[in-house]
Amino acid sequence: MSIAQRLARPEILALPPIDIAGAPVPGTIRLDANENPYPALVQGQSALNRYPEPQPADLARRMADLYGVDAQNLWVSRGSDDAIDLLMRAFCTAGRDTVGIVEPTFAAYAQFAQIQGAKVAATRLGADFTFDADEVLRFAQTEQPKILFLCTPNNPTGTRIADAAVERLARALPDTLVVADEAYGEFDEAPSLAPLAASIANLVVLRTLSKAYGLAGARIGCAIAAPDIIGLLAKVSPPYPLPEPSIRAALDALGPERMSAHADRIRLILAERARVATALADVAEIRSIREGGNFLFLEVADPEALAKRLAAAAVRVRFRPNAAPGGVRITIGLPAENAALLAVFGVTDGDRPSRRAEIVRDTKETRIVLAVDLDRPEPRRIDSGIAFYDHMLDQVAAHGGFSLTLACSGDLGIDQHHSIEDVAIALGQALKEALGDKRGIGRFGFAMPMDETSAEVLIDLSGRPFAKFDGGFDSETVGGLPTQMVPHIFRSIADSLGAAIHVRVTGDNDHHKVEACFKAFGRALRQGLAIDGASGALPSTKGML
Repeated sequence: MSIAQRLARPEILALPPIDIAGAPVPGTIRLDANENPYPALVQGQSALNRYPEPQPADLARRMADLYGVDAQNLWVSRGSDDAIDLLMRAFCTAGRDTVGIVEPTFAAYAQFAQIQGAKVAATRLGADFTFDADEVLRFAQTEQPKILFLCTPNNPTGTRIADAAVERLARALPDTLVVADEAYGEFDEAPSLAPLAASIANLVVLRTLSKAYGLAGARIGCAIAAPDIIGLLAKVSPPYPLPEPSIRAALDALGPERMSAHADRIRLILAERARVATALADVAEIRSIREGGNFLFLEVADPEALAKRLAAAAVRVRFRPNAAPGGVRITIGLPAENAALLAVFGVTDGDRPSRRAEIVRDTKETRIVLAVDLDRPEPRRIDSGIAFYDHMLDQVAAHGGFSLTLACSGDLGIDQHHSIEDVAIALGQALKEALGDKRGIGRFGFAMPMDETSAEVLIDLSGRPFAKFDGGFDSETVGGLPTQMVPHIFRSIADSLGAAIHVRVTGDNDHHKVEACFKAFGRALRQGLAIDGASGALPSTKGML
């Protein structure tokens, strides 16, 4: 008898499969679901008149690949909160079964247990919020919980539970579902326990797209477990639990061209977490600081006074007195938001505002994620699908002295035009956004020779778009890049950046001429983007750019 059959509520085991219309099948006339045949009167969401798939197969497969498991081991839920609730409904009988938690931890475990009518038994983390596997094992053997929840990294303390400890508990408690909640797993260096859940019958792993992938509003998560447990979750799940817009948003966010951008965001959040923790280290009112997930957990001397200062500054955090006297959980935000937080503690953030921007541009022809950081030379990772274009953009960033990451998937099988143009537009948009108010910039720039070629690029970051290209090419393509698109690239950047860009190129070798244009453009940008640390003035007599 499987763990699911041993532990599940008998009435759940007796339930027949939910009787609902199946997933839409292309090419069929769908008259089985009592739907309105007319599309919803919502722009860009014409399929909303149809019920979504009860369990979206494409999304389940994508998330299974993401977490390194088979799709049969995964149930897509409305955030990992929903997966917690489904486990309670499937396994906990009101008034009889017990749910085990290790406090302080995520409040939803006890809340859902109480809603289900299950008893809650709790032990606590050790000194300094350490996890004592021996103590938790003794607790579980005494209380015999039907489900034991382990949050790793733990919310709100940031405590990480070693994978070996979770595995040990699961193997030592064969009649308890051991649930490892990895909501913050992407912010932790340790590998996920997800692959192990497929081989340990009573281990369940929870994941979510809310934190690392920025989809809290879409409500997408999952439970990863043995197929018989997944089958029980299917029985207690509502019909059509996932809205079609959320399914599409998740598939878009997990597209291959998006993954490097997610990785960059995670690195930035972790770097900001460390920076904020360091900045707060010497604040007298803070008794302790712990880092974990995408947050900090502080213990402060006077939480009431801090709450008043935070309210006055319109900065919101979570006070957690049940976790520790003066306990405060602070989510890491954008650099400007973190600066506002530090100011509440009397810490002056000496760094100027980040000159970073990220652009997501999706059209019918292209899907683009592009990020720039004007104050860092690295990383530079560029994939437009056109190798020579990648090389030229890398030259722009390298000579411009800024970081550029780009991933573009486009209709190259039809023509290169859309990818070339849309990438140029996105680059201009990102540069414009990163420049912010433009205070202290150089504004103008540059000319350069290259072998027999002379290229001159003059830039004015004026806010007024204008492009002029003086020069021609004898070859139709250079490195697979159509030369007729070169002037168009600079015009597209000028329009979306809001800059005057004048290019003049002469020479005998078309390869050199194209490359010189992009290198000179990078050098012109370097001068125009450079900050004059002494003045910080706006380089305009008009008072605006």
